[in-house]
Amino acid sequence: MIHRMLTNVAVLLSSCVAFAVFGAAGCYAPAVEEDAESAEREAELDELSEEVAEAQEALLACAPVLHHGGNLWEQTYDTVMGCACGDGYIKDSYKAWNAGHGNCWPLGWASSDPNDCRVRMRIKDSGGFFYGDCHLEVESKLDPAASCVNRCGGQAPDGCYCDAECARFGDCCPNYDSAC
Repeated sequence: MIHRMLTNVAVLLSSCVAFAVFGAAGCYAPAVEEDAESAEREAELDELSEEVAEAQEALLACAPVLHHGGNLWEQTYDTVMGCACGDGYIKDSYKAWNAGHGNCWPLGWASSDPNDCRVRMRIKDSGGFFYGDCHLEVESKLDPAASCVNRCGGQAPDGCYCDAECARFGDCCPNYDSAC
């Protein structure tokens, strides 16, 4: 809508300049009409962008806790924590923190596979038989290829379905109920 209004202003200014250059009096001002179809189309685009944003909200995939320590001597080692992201979901972000003695910090994703929500972690045990807990929260988001947004009645690129039969066959996309 703003684009259409700016276009009309540009037409108005260009016609005024043309009239001034050629010595004509007055200025041509085209009527600005807001047709119902254009307004409806704009409302549909706004609704679609809200649905896509909702589909992209991060969800908690898993929140494992690793109890570590209990050693006489301080030691540092690497391990993998996390989970599979779930059908139709891909990894999004993670955060880690330690409670108690020792420390832990993330080193990065365990693999480049978007469906693998595991994280490589470095654990540092404090000596003296003290314990700590390494907490990890992994968030995932809906894979756009497994979404029913704008696909109701059809099939998503990932292979899941967005039609009335998918519940019977057990092959619905993860957001079928909310999107369709």
